[in-house]
Amino acid sequence: MKSPNIVAMYRLKNEAKWIEKSLESISNLCSKIVILDDGSTDNTIEICRSFSNVVDIFQQKDLQLDEHRDRTKLLTMALKQNPDYLLALEGNEFFMPKSIEILLEELNIIYPDNYVFQFQFLYMWDKFNQYRYDGIYQNIWSSRLMSIKNQPKKLFFNPSVTNGNHHIDYLPLHKLDFKNTIRSNVKILHYGNFDKKLRESKFKFYSKNNPDSVGKDSYQHIISGNGMLSGPHGMEFKLLPGDLCYKNL
Repeated sequence: MKSPNIVAMYRLKNEAKWIEKSLESISNLCSKIVILDDGSTDNTIEICRSFSNVVDIFQQKDLQLDEHRDRTKLLTMALKQNPDYLLALEGNEFFMPKSIEILLEELNIIYPDNYVFQFQFLYMWDKFNQYRYDGIYQNIWSSRLMSIKNQPKKLFFNPSVTNGNHHIDYLPLHKLDFKNTIRSNVKILHYGNFDKKLRESKFKFYSKNNPDSVGKDSYQHIISGNGMLSGPHGMEFKLLPGDLCYKNL
């Protein structure tokens, strides 16, 4: 099936544990990949350079946190590759196995005229085939793929009101895009909360950079089953079939 020119965008820092598998999961889908590295001290960059479809890597270090600055830079890098679609991923996110065929059918046959595709995210937790399924974790969707067709000439991100422009959109979406949004059947496996060490590190980072986040229950849901965003019975989990997860991580 025909594959459009999909350009993937990654904003990375010290993702050596995950980035190889992430890139492998999209390499047969994305013709080109651009990367902004925010001062990695592990071998993240070396792993990225080993993939032939990684066409541009921008490295920076010792800069103050500013997601708006970084995503604007990534967007500029990606648009230079003349994409049909933009895909935004984090270094600890993988396409679920068997996803590429599903997505290409959606892009070419089922929804060829839609602009934005949302994916459901499964937060993998402690075991290679286990994901969390209580509270907000039952239904996390994010717009991560957008068509460039019929978009305005100047695309841009809106800044956020949080410290460091934290939690801005992954894609430069506009009002008209939301009328053409599709919830894809593709799922993304997210490993940013996979083990206790990662969860505690993320909790500390968010608490430091966005300490007044009442709407996020002060991020208690990241490290426990407490808080308004967890389920009424605490943490609950489901298991994926063996052919829909990654065993060798």
